[in-house]
Amino acid sequence: MKKIKDVAVIGCGRFGYQVAITLTHMGVDVIAIDQQEEIINKLSNDVTYAVCADVTQENVLAEIGIGNCDAAVVGIGDRSEATIMATLACKELGIPLIIAKAKNESVAKVLRKIGATQVVIPERDQGTKLALSLVSNNMSEIIELSTSHSILDAKCPRSWVGKSLKALEIRPKYGVTIIGIVRDGQHMISPHADEIFKEGDHVFALGENKALTRLSKELHG
Repeated sequence: MKKIKDVAVIGCGRFGYQVAITLTHMGVDVIAIDQQEEIINKLSNDVTYAVCADVTQENVLAEIGIGNCDAAVVGIGDRSEATIMATLACKELGIPLIIAKAKNESVAKVLRKIGATQVVIPERDQGTKLALSLVSNNMSEIIELSTSHSILDAKCPRSWVGKSLKALEIRPKYGVTIIGIVRDGQHMISPHADEIFKEGDHVFALGENKALTRLSKELHG
């Protein structure tokens, strides 16, 4: 998966809004689109470009110019017809990665058939987690423990190789705890602060979802 630089977020309710804000904080250029002017006004100072538009109107997304985006997140969700139409439009524009929100599994099946790369039926805080997985190429899995805390299972980034936990100051900098390392199939639980990371390591980080967002910037680098 190539590095994500530009993302269109279509539908900026609670889910889409969180995706847009989180991606922006992680350095991604975001085009936010919603038909409610109040939401767009709220987002206008936080994202790269915010547009008030009805995506069910023909050619609207093409006119906005999202065709060059690396990915699109269709976060409308509660209006299945609009979600399907927006997903189809993104597919026709050639956007390589299309992630669509569905309100149930029946709608999800339709979205997959018409070209959605991934379909989510989100619960609380899933917008933040989607943004994390979208931009962090090293990330392999987020294990949800509660609505506020998760475990991140990720490949060790190159910037960590040859350095120790102590030297990297991961907990002071990011507010997360490295609870394990997998190296050559061997598991190290609660690794010592002097443990040196090696290429190919997998790390398990425990923390609040907001803290894992900060950590993902390092993984994305």
